[in-house]
Amino acid sequence: MSNFQDKVVIVTGGARGIGRAIVEAFAREGAKVGIGHSGRSEADAQAIIQAVGQDRAISLPGDVADEAGVRSILTKTIDAFGRVDIVVNNAGVCPFTDVLELTVAEFDRVQAVNTRSIFLLSQAAARHMKDQGGGAIVNVTSISGERFTNPQQLAYCTSKAAANMLTRGLAVTLAPYKIRVNAVLPGTVPTDINEAVLAAPGVTDAILDATPLKSLGAPDDIANAVLYLADEKAKWITGTLLVVDGGFIA
Repeated sequence: MSNFQDKVVIVTGGARGIGRAIVEAFAREGAKVGIGHSGRSEADAQAIIQAVGQDRAISLPGDVADEAGVRSILTKTIDAFGRVDIVVNNAGVCPFTDVLELTVAEFDRVQAVNTRSIFLLSQAAARHMKDQGGGAIVNVTSISGERFTNPQQLAYCTSKAAANMLTRGLAVTLAPYKIRVNAVLPGTVPTDINEAVLAAPGVTDAILDATPLKSLGAPDDIANAVLYLADEKAKWITGTLLVVDGGFIA
């Protein structure tokens, strides 16, 4: 039997791209999954629910950068499934904007969605997890938090660097409650968020040239890493930043 059988998982940004792959991977392992999304992806969330079974997944629309939105996501999950065992903070935004054109509002929104959301949901879930004996939190951040990757991604890289440090800090502060916190740092994985950038002449070739394994990633590559860190097999791993990038930043 899978270690995830009937475990309850929340995956933010779970309706599309990497998030969808994570949701589907947990569902295949027998978990019950709350699909967090902004509300604009309701049709995508419902398609996943139909695929995995209405008894195994629910749609969780809400703004993960907002305290009320996070409370709603957590409450709906507990009302539906009775508990929360695993949180995957995957939601993120990635505007490509020249630094001289980057507005304060855009900069702040990137930090809110990519970093503050991790703090808000992790804190809220930890208050619940500590009373049930522990849990696991996995943050999907980026290699862009360890290496500045694109001049038009200043806000994004800054937010991911903060998310990586937040992962380490949460790991230390939540350890007494038997809550493990780790992060997966994807390299380049083609999704709708970077489709236009990768289509520009020479961009994909340049990335492949700098990647020792000479391939881009797939959403399942990230999902598999998330499942490993969430699994009881990783019970002595916390505060780790697991790079999954084909060797790019090596």
